[in-house]
Amino acid sequence: MVIQEKVPVYLKHTLRDLRVRIGLPQSDAAKMMGVTEPTLRRWEKDSSDLTMQQIWKISKIYSIPQDYIFFGSNDAFSEKLDKHKELV
Repeated sequence: MVIQEKVPVYLKHTLRDLRVRIGLPQSDAAKMMGVTEPTLRRWEKDSSDLTMQQIWKISKIYSIPQDYIFFGSNDAFSEKLDKHKELV
């Protein structure tokens, strides 16, 4: 099922930060999300224009809990990001 309705989102870290933390090139991330690179660049500047389906893909690709996208960070997620950053 495809849900096209745009939803408000909150990301403490930008999509670019998340992509860079896992070492994913923009071209690969765009392909994984099923969008063009210009679209991904726009999202990385302003993530407020995303659909539910896009948010689901982002949460899977970047291993982000969907709760984080809607409600912001929590301590466990912040620790996970910090550990991942140390590995990269």
